[in-house]
Amino acid sequence: MPPPGRSGVFRRAGARADRSRAAGPVRPLSVRSPVTTTPETVAPATHAGDRVHAARSRNGRLEFLDALRGVAALVVAVQHLAEHVWPEVVVFSHTWWRPGEFGVLVFFLCSGFIIPASMERRGDLAEFWIGRVFRLFPLYLAVLLVAVAAFATPWATPGAGYRPVTDTLLNTTMLQVFTTRPLVIGASWTLGYEMVFYLLMTVLFMLGWHRRSAGIATGLVVTALVAGGALVPFFLVQTQIQSWPAVVLGLLAIAAVVVVPRLAGRERLVALVLAAAVLLLVLNRPHDLWFALLLLASMFVGTALYRYDVGQLDGRGAAGVFGLAVVGIVVVQFCYHVGAPEATTGATPQWWTEAGTFVSAYLVFGALFLLRGRAYPRVLVYLGTISYSVYLVHALVLLLPRPALPPVAAFATMLALTLAASVLTYHWVEKPGQLLGRQVTGRYRARRAAAAPPAGGPQPAAERDERVATPA
Repeated sequence: MPPPGRSGVFRRAGARADRSRAAGPVRPLSVRSPVTTTPETVAPATHAGDRVHAARSRNGRLEFLDALRGVAALVVAVQHLAEHVWPEVVVFSHTWWRPGEFGVLVFFLCSGFIIPASMERRGDLAEFWIGRVFRLFPLYLAVLLVAVAAFATPWATPGAGYRPVTDTLLNTTMLQVFTTRPLVIGASWTLGYEMVFYLLMTVLFMLGWHRRSAGIATGLVVTALVAGGALVPFFLVQTQIQSWPAVVLGLLAIAAVVVVPRLAGRERLVALVLAAAVLLLVLNRPHDLWFALLLLASMFVGTALYRYDVGQLDGRGAAGVFGLAVVGIVVVQFCYHVGAPEATTGATPQWWTEAGTFVSAYLVFGALFLLRGRAYPRVLVYLGTISYSVYLVHALVLLLPRPALPPVAAFATMLALTLAASVLTYHWVEKPGQLLGRQVTGRYRARRAAAAPPAGGPQPAAERDERVATPA
């Protein structure tokens, strides 16, 4: 492969980015931006002249992303189901490679790629959040209720100290991972980080900083390297509550100095509230600081590749961010990773296991990104379509008694049950939820259109100042 920045594809991307930069600065995306008429699809789309990627799509969905999601969901389910049948699989995942963590990182890279595209396509942050709520919560709440009901049976046991009412209500927020309370759905911890990423992207869009993903990804990796270990023992862990007021107030003061002069009215309040929420969530994370930063950095690496894809970042920049993240991950893991023995088998995760898992996820994502113009098998693409169901439903299968079959047959039965149930939940829960979300969005757009001033008529100064930037 030619060195980054020298091949034809990178030169062409650089030329596109130069044209994009020549168009002038980007203005912030408003919470009250104009109504857009772009139909709701999954494939990213930007304005004419900015849309340059060659990714193959089918039914409005990018095939390479669905293929990646399909692989990620299957790998996560396979590891957890296999551990249910063969406890020694835990030893393999701690010693050599962590399939479940690989899948999670692929999901995060995919989210980083598609979420900014979704925000830009809609042109309205309220529409984005309506779409996210109806995309994620219907299935999540359905699975949560089934899991809670299963706790009343003799074969399903909740986490230690589980309180049926308060912990169930807490788990409905998807933010339970940032507390000390038990998770009803073990795999739901990743959704908390997804929500933090959405909040961060919302703040960046409101500030007009959403195209700075390369710098943000670099900053997160560098922070993980420089401060990831030093900060954890002092005040960024849940047990050191007495340090919270000083830390939070100090960071909020810095955020206010940066944010307040750039915003006015309702946007100022929303930005400050979101900044406070992000700080509280990240400070109260259950993982080491360096690990949390690497997870968020991975999402912004995906965003940087999206910026390259639409010609807003040149090839050298994209390759540089990607390479820095890979190298930084290895160095950070080497410096800070300290494995704790797993309760059942006593296996201890090693730093090279974690580093190899992260790097392999990056390499697989990068390879399919480079091949994004190719067609992928329909089975794999469909598996990506139902990947959210696979990710959540397999957690319910784990609550069932293990089939009284030989190990291989038991594993195959559990996997088949997961896939079959996921097909049903996708068509009976996910799709109706998304349809309802589109209906709510349509009514929201209609109300905004009715309240909008006539075409060509005078507009209030505030509305003129809050239009969405139109990239060249």
